[in-house]
Amino acid sequence: MGVSMPWSRIEVEVEGDEQEGGGLDSLKIGLDVDVQQMHELFLGGLPHLSEVQGRHEEILDGVSSTIGDAKSLARAAVPIGDFLAEIGGEWSGSEVRIPLPSSFPERVVVETLLEEGKQIVRLISPERFGGLLRTFRLPVGEVIMGANWEGGVLTMKTSQSG
Repeated sequence: MGVSMPWSRIEVEVEGDEQEGGGLDSLKIGLDVDVQQMHELFLGGLPHLSEVQGRHEEILDGVSSTIGDAKSLARAAVPIGDFLAEIGGEWSGSEVRIPLPSSFPERVVVETLLEEGKQIVRLISPERFGGLLRTFRLPVGEVIMGANWEGGVLTMKTSQSG
């Protein structure tokens, strides 16, 4: 049995400042603030949520590290066409576009692994109450070159390897 190659992380660039400047301190609250805004500010400012999020990431890391042998993972990974049909994404030319609304776009993880000539892609998007963990494979010779998240859409750049 061979040794499994490690996952390589693709840096996901987060566009826009949608998640910046939140919290009670940065917002002038007056009598016109509504309940939903107050609730969002309350949830965003709770210190214990960062602890819960940290534990959530530890659990995801534990799941990731115990997945096991790369060959069994390669067999479990669905073809990209099936993945895109299920999630409502598209692949045109050199871009894979996936609708991925996220409260924490800076925590979206794209990892790749080359197995039997095919690139396996693992997508992890943590959320407050759950998240997304999906694994799919690209056709032989196609590889992910980079990724960015903007306005609820994850775009991955692909190209032919070799």
